[in-house]
Order: sequence, then C-alpha cells, then structure tokens
Amino acid sequence: MTNKQNNNDLGPDDVNVTKISVDTHPQYMDHETVYKVHAPKHNVTALIGVHSTALGPSLGGIRYAFYKSEHEALGDVLRLSQAMTWKNAAAALDHGGGKGVVMAPEDSRTPDKTTLNVLAHGLNIINENDIIYYGAEDMNMGEAALDYIAETAPWIKGVTSSDPNVVSGTPSPLTAIGVFECMKIAAQFKLGKNSLKDLRISMQGLGAVGGALAELLHKEGAIVIGCDVADFVFDDLGAKSVGVERSGLDEIYDVRADIFAPNAIGGTLSDENIQRLHKAGIKIVCGAANNQQEDQIGGVQSRLMHELGMLYCPDYIVNAGGVIWVAMVGKDKKTVTEDIRSNVPKRFEEVLKLYEQSPDKDLGTIALDYAKKRVQNAKENTSSRKTG
Repeated sequence: MTNKQNNNDLGPDDVNVTKISVDTHPQYMDHETVYKVHAPKHNVTALIGVHSTALGPSLGGIRYAFYKSEHEALGDVLRLSQAMTWKNAAAALDHGGGKGVVMAPEDSRTPDKTTLNVLAHGLNIINENDIIYYGAEDMNMGEAALDYIAETAPWIKGVTSSDPNVVSGTPSPLTAIGVFECMKIAAQFKLGKNSLKDLRISMQGLGAVGGALAELLHKEGAIVIGCDVADFVFDDLGAKSVGVERSGLDEIYDVRADIFAPNAIGGTLSDENIQRLHKAGIKIVCGAANNQQEDQIGGVQSRLMHELGMLYCPDYIVNAGGVIWVAMVGKDKKTVTEDIRSNVPKRFEEVLKLYEQSPDKDLGTIALDYAKKRVQNAKENTSSRKTG
C-alpha cells in the first residue's frame, strides 16, 4: 500500500502500511487483518489489529507502550483486538473488535507529534476504501493525542468537545462506574453483602480508571489497599481525601482482602498469582484491566478461579462502560451515562444467571459464549442476505 501525505514533517514515502501474516502466531484467533504502520526514517512502528467486522467497523483503543520486540507487540494487539470483539458484542454495540499498539521507546510514556502524524497517515490509508477501524483512548494515548490525530484522520472516537452536554473525551470515569456497579452485584451474589461498606478491596493500578474506581469505593465506605508504579497517583488521591493504604507492586497479591481489582496491564492473573490471591482470602476478582488472564486462549485461569471457589467477573463484561462511551460520541451525555450505570451491571446479571444454570462451567467461558452468540448471529444474517 502507498501513503498519502497529510502532515508537514512526513514525506510521501516516509510511511508504509502493509498487511502482515499472523496465522502462525500463537495468539492468532481467526483475525481478519493486521496492519503494520512503519516509518523507518522516524523510528515509528505501530500495529493495527482487526479481529472482526461482523457487527460493524472495528473499534478499540490505541496503546502507546514499550515492547521488547515486534513479536511481543503483535501478541498484545492480537489479544487486545480479539477481546474487543467480545466486549463490543456483549455491550450490544454495532462494532467489531480492533486495537492499535505503538512501540514506544523504553523511557517514553508520551507520543510525540511525529508519532501521531504517522498514526494519522496509517489510519487514513487503512480506512481509505472502507471504514474498518476506529481508534480510541488507551494506555498513554490521551485526549490531547487523539485530538491531534483527529485533525487529519477522522477515524478517532473520544475526542474533546466544546459542548458539555454531549459525549466526548476520556472514557475512564465511565469505565470505573460500570466496574463499581458490577462489583456491588458480585458482592451480593458471592458474599451476601448489600453494599461494599467495610469490605477490603486490593487494587492493582490507580491510574485514570483505577483512581476513579478508588474514589467510588472510598465514598461507599470500602477499605482500599492499592499499588501503582507512579507515586503521583497516591498524591492525587490524597488531595481528594481518598484514603488508600499503599502496597508494593508484587505484595498486592498477598494482601488480605475480599475483592481483588486488576486495573493496570493485562495478563496478571497467572496460576501462581491466583493461588496467592486465594491464600490471601480473595473471593471476588473484578477490575477494569483488559485481558486479565495470563492465558487468554482457553480461559485457563478462569477455570482455576472457578475450581478455587473465586468469582471471576469477566473483564469485557464489567469494564464495557468505556467503549460504550466512545461509541456514543456526540450523543446526549446524561443519557449515555445512565445507560452505562444501568445496562453494564444488567448484562453482568444476565451472565450470572447463566452461571447459576450451569454450575459446572466457569464464568469466563459462559461470558465468552454470551458474546460469541451475538457475533455468530451477525455472521449468519450477513450470509443469509448474500445468498437470499
């Protein structure tokens, strides 16, 4: 593929966009397409993964993070884009699953304008003939970065707006609301508690979403113990009078608590860490992070938690508030907020009812079947229209 020049610091041959073969990668899960966006002169490499467009153009965040290799970055985009298919399907959105990752230098947490220009080039090329991917906010890719990309590439959801009454900007607070409401339902289901008051909740990650969730838990009267790689998040919460007992990054798995909330990077629910959480008394795992299980394919950790009597709240069910928010950009803010507050926990309750009906199955498997059913129905309807 060739590129179109749309930013002053990039020449006509600076950015290449190519489809890459991924069917031999261990994280390949019937993905439709993966694109490599590469600007060698500017040392920028990004990958855009499109897992499915059965329900509509794919939608998912663009992540800016350090990866040791392109193979590692590819694994992340494959896992994340597949998870977005199930999240968007379970949230009843007319979007398939997609994701973007940008390979950042090890010491960088903020993309520069050249990197954003390369992304804008890539998105324009990818969506040149048909809209197949919309990008959104994700790790280290905030509103300012999205606003900048959107100046030349309109394939961005979640840019800011001057109208305070419409959906725009960061989805983090809405993600936190959905997780919080689902956590209350989980506490009632598993612990017989009508509120989270006085429950001990260990939190891994107190950034944009985790911090907002900690505020909600504090107001509810929960006892919050948390860890984060950044010192400033504790200062920010302290300035808001949100009390958080600090834990070490690794010690968080051994903190005595009722609920564990993973809100940072994915893959932290390994077999070993689950055993540590179980030993620490954790009865519920409910957090905002994506791809929480170490082995996303096969749901190994979900089954282990089920066997240990722990209630695992599937990430793409409980953290769907954020993607609903960005999918509804431009709509009435109050209406969408109330939809998230009520319908995210409603769908979680639907999955819990299926769980009660099939006690031999783990909740992760049941949630996946729940999401897959909508995607399969869409594929069958499309096939019927083509042959009808």
